[in-house]
Amino acid sequence: MIQLFKENEVKSLLGISLYHRVLYGNKNEPWENFDYLVKLYLSKKFDFMPFIYLDVGNLFEQLILQNIAIVQKYFGYFTPCPACHLFLHMMRIPIANFYNIQKIITGERESHNSVEKLNQISEILDLYKSLLKKHQIELVQPLRKIKNDVNIYRILGHQWRNNINTLNCSFSKNYYDENGKIPFELERIKYSITNFYFPLFSSVINFISTQHKEPDEHWFREKILKVIDTLKDKM
Repeated sequence: MIQLFKENEVKSLLGISLYHRVLYGNKNEPWENFDYLVKLYLSKKFDFMPFIYLDVGNLFEQLILQNIAIVQKYFGYFTPCPACHLFLHMMRIPIANFYNIQKIITGERESHNSVEKLNQISEILDLYKSLLKKHQIELVQPLRKIKNDVNIYRILGHQWRNNINTLNCSFSKNYYDENGKIPFELERIKYSITNFYFPLFSSVINFISTQHKEPDEHWFREKILKVIDTLKDKM
């Protein structure tokens, strides 16, 4: 966010973070990070900066974990990370719509000290941006081209670097093979995101935006079957 404010005029800001059961460690880290940014820089820009922290564990289970076999069956691979990344972006959309927000800021980077992360490969990041645009949301990625962590710490300061009490994911590094390489075909991943996950996620956020609650299990089963039927027609 600091990098974005250096390059753009920003008039208002809403902090949004999502939590699900695959995450472990310091659950307060997202709020602590936001609070750090407020004290370091943002308080000079805004009088009040709210922070919303939501548990989306049930949605994550229904949309990601319960569909492992389906993705393996129809797309010939499985890793939850690219879909989870899109999930976390899109589950912010009902909140963004409620507050008439058109931009979501992320900290995604194409390279982390020369290490590729599957959910942040350039083509995947482009796909996220194009899909969110279909919901009239601009995905802003101000750190995307920053490759070295040293440059990140220059922006944030050494206090940030010394914070070791972090929030972690149980699926971390699951997409690397025995040689440390990513063995999946990128086109399969992009196809599954575009034709399975995106329409499914879109249905969910439309439901939440109109009903102001999460769908029940029966709704999920019916919607997944409809998405699969549409997918079969394309294959």
